[in-house]
Amino acid sequence: MQKTIVYILVLLGGAAFLGMVKLMYDMNGHMARMTDHVAVMSTDIGRMRNQMGTLVEQVAGIQASVEHMVPMAEDVKGLRESVGSMADVIHRSGEQIERLNPMEMMQQMMGPGPRR
Repeated sequence: MQKTIVYILVLLGGAAFLGMVKLMYDMNGHMARMTDHVAVMSTDIGRMRNQMGTLVEQVAGIQASVEHMVPMAEDVKGLRESVGSMADVIHRSGEQIERLNPMEMMQQMMGPGPRR
């Protein structure tokens, strides 16, 4: 009976040992895949860091451009007001020309002629 118990314990110990070997093998595979994922993630983070540097430079350029836009906006506003004034003058002149009678203008330029 003691031989049977020893035999069963040896079989159980062997099975436990094989179970541990299998567990360690699976853990090794999972660790290898996790290492690969961490390497890919590290590469992606490096790319993101470079892209963020480029983005920071672009935002700084935009900020510099926007700072120059305020004076330019004032210049454009002044130009728009000047063009508006010129358009008003031209519009009023056009109205005056439309009110004039061309025949009257010709008679004024010609002067009084001989009367019959």
